[in-house]
Amino acid sequence: MGGEDGTGFVISRSGYVLTASHVIPDDAKYKTLIIGGTLGPATADAKPSRLELVKRSDSYDVALLRFVKPPPALTVLPLRRSAAKVGELLFVLGYPLGLPDTHFLDGRVGDVAQDAITTNALVDKGNSGGPVVDARGCVIGIVYGAITKREGQPVNGIKFAVPVLSIKGLLPPDASSTAAQEPTQASDIIHVSDALSRTQDDHGVTDTVRSYHDVIPAREGFVIEAIEGVGHESLNPPSLQFPTPVISPDKKSMSFDYSLLSGPFYDQRRGWIDMTIGTRQRRVGAAPDPALAGCD
Repeated sequence: MGGEDGTGFVISRSGYVLTASHVIPDDAKYKTLIIGGTLGPATADAKPSRLELVKRSDSYDVALLRFVKPPPALTVLPLRRSAAKVGELLFVLGYPLGLPDTHFLDGRVGDVAQDAITTNALVDKGNSGGPVVDARGCVIGIVYGAITKREGQPVNGIKFAVPVLSIKGLLPPDASSTAAQEPTQASDIIHVSDALSRTQDDHGVTDTVRSYHDVIPAREGFVIEAIEGVGHESLNPPSLQFPTPVISPDKKSMSFDYSLLSGPFYDQRRGWIDMTIGTRQRRVGAAPDPALAGCD
């Protein structure tokens, strides 16, 4: 049969997977090659899946697979668009020695070449084909091997990964390069409820319509990220629209433009409006949440 146990990871919503070529049987022996795989428990309840070989590069020891029937809600790992840097922190995900649960290993980039990233992360058999990610969760390489002996002596801490930048020609067009920012501290995000209330009680000979412009600032030290909800009551007729909160370009306030109508002096009907506005506000200097950032 050929091939061996290894790790792979999803790189697109359409179900493409990267792994190491040497864990895939020799396709020259088969008319159609279907590979069995099991998705990690966090992705699809560890259910077995069938994948087909799309293409491979034995020179870089990388294979591109695709789910025959992509499961729903795949977890996609984004690919970094810039080269790994010597000394930067990295993490390796995979199934060393065929163990049933995902293992999470850390290490450093020791060297970067066109065909290999060297690391001291303690990968083992079964990690082959697994993703090497940076501190933001962006993939910088794919595990493929290690030096374990030199002149009969055991060697530790020299493991290799293929740089993703070296295999661009192997990638599908919808491979992702977008990653979530690092989690925001809970104290950096607050949910605020503000009130806007106004009554118009001046009366003319006929109905009186007046326009208003009100501004509500963000809390001190915070900026407004989003409007989360608006509630309002008003005696305004339907022809006078409820105001829509508009966040300022610097996100330090929100403004409201609207009109109220009051009755004539012999009616003295008052125009009024009461609003509650819920906003999500972020501490100045904190990472946006839940904004997205590219894997540059």
